[in-house]
Amino acid sequence: MKKILIYLFLAGILALNACSKNGETTPDPSQQSTASDLVVQTGTIINSDYIGNGAQWDAYPNAYLNWNTPLTDNDWNRIYQRLDFMKPRLMRVTIAAGWKYARNGGYDPQLQLEPLSKILQYCTDNNITVLFGDWGGGMVDPSSYTINKQNLTNAALYVDFLINQQGFSCIKYYNMINEPNGDWSSTKGGYDLWKNAVSYFYSRLDSLGLTNKLSIVGPDIAVWSTQYTNWFTKTTSDLGNAVGLYDIHYYPGQTFVRGGDFTTLAKAYQGVVPDGKKIVVGEMGFKYDSNTDADLYNENISRAKADQYVADGDCNMFVYDFFYGIDMSDALIQLTNAGYSGMVAWMLDDAMHNSDGGSGKALKVWGFWNILGRYFNGQQDEEMRPWFYSSALLSRYMQTGSTIYQVDVPAKKGLKAMAVEKDGKYMIAILNSGYPTYDINLKFDKDITLSRAKEFIYAEDNRPVDSNGLPVPLKTNLTLDMKDGYPLEIAGQTLIVLTNFDY
Repeated sequence: MKKILIYLFLAGILALNACSKNGETTPDPSQQSTASDLVVQTGTIINSDYIGNGAQWDAYPNAYLNWNTPLTDNDWNRIYQRLDFMKPRLMRVTIAAGWKYARNGGYDPQLQLEPLSKILQYCTDNNITVLFGDWGGGMVDPSSYTINKQNLTNAALYVDFLINQQGFSCIKYYNMINEPNGDWSSTKGGYDLWKNAVSYFYSRLDSLGLTNKLSIVGPDIAVWSTQYTNWFTKTTSDLGNAVGLYDIHYYPGQTFVRGGDFTTLAKAYQGVVPDGKKIVVGEMGFKYDSNTDADLYNENISRAKADQYVADGDCNMFVYDFFYGIDMSDALIQLTNAGYSGMVAWMLDDAMHNSDGGSGKALKVWGFWNILGRYFNGQQDEEMRPWFYSSALLSRYMQTGSTIYQVDVPAKKGLKAMAVEKDGKYMIAILNSGYPTYDINLKFDKDITLSRAKEFIYAEDNRPVDSNGLPVPLKTNLTLDMKDGYPLEIAGQTLIVLTNFDY
């Protein structure tokens, strides 16, 4: 009996020694034997030069033109503070010539410049790549199938004004005409009309000496199936080097993404991008299928109809719900592993747009917040919504120039992961969009130790924040021997982010 007690005592001492007194973690080998290995393959590179992630950030046209509710300095500073944490590296900024510089048919680049300047100056100061552009109204005439050369010339003059006179060097790409493959677009789905507009616009950029600073991003199509891959191949053959970056818009349903079909769709378009060029997602959000996502589809409509400030035709009322952050993370991980170089979430702020096409207060509810909530549903609507938490982490630790490695993931429903490295620092994001709890052992394929690492968690009842509501780690000062592995328990509907980046 004494021998048994001695053995138990010694076993307890060994167990205590496995844990650091200073918060550092040494994996317990006994846990490794029952966990499934999730292995970062540093010998297999998916992408050696990632651009970054961010959101659509437009210049609040209704707030300044129609609602008489311009953003205050406090509003701007609150947005900047949140973005300072997020560290986005890819933003899309889109204007309409008719409410920006060409009101009443003229051309005045100083019109309503203040809100746009605040956005572009922040992006310039923080080395954020901007996909700038025009929604496309007035650039083409689909009835006569002609382009408006004067408006396209003015668009080139305006971007020249922004870059060369205002110094907004963040503008690297121009998107001429939003979602041109759609019947809702100014092109009414006409490829040749879009191509002719882009070709002429690019010739105007060339005449202004801008093509060494700016190229086209396109074709900017919105897709739900593989039927539009020909837009990519035709863009390559018709526009050639004028297109510096390929982009696409995705608005899938939850079942489509969680089931993994989204990866197949994403790879179909990534696979037709020409060698030497990258592809990003210019808009990413969720629209629910009336059959496969029937409950979400119907509930979204019901919530929108119950809100006096929302137009039910174009919104996602689940941005208030925790699970939207899980779904957006799921989509990003699949895109990253499919070879994409960035994702722009639709969208930053409800206060940017209305849904009724006029000046009414019928908001497009898609944002991380509504910075003008006090004029709508109350001050609480100005606060950060849950999905900002996960989006901010997956932007903050995916900086420009990052390398993306392959991750071998155990065959468990809903389990996905991605691995990022920059300048010898790493971030590994592990997502469980399913419901069972999984025990896994995170490993690298070679002997790497992550010192002073931290672990963040995004779970419905566990997502620590600081006094400003911004994410803070669940654990800090970890020492992770990635050759032996780091045992993790990941519950259903949870995102875990591990990183040894210094910030």
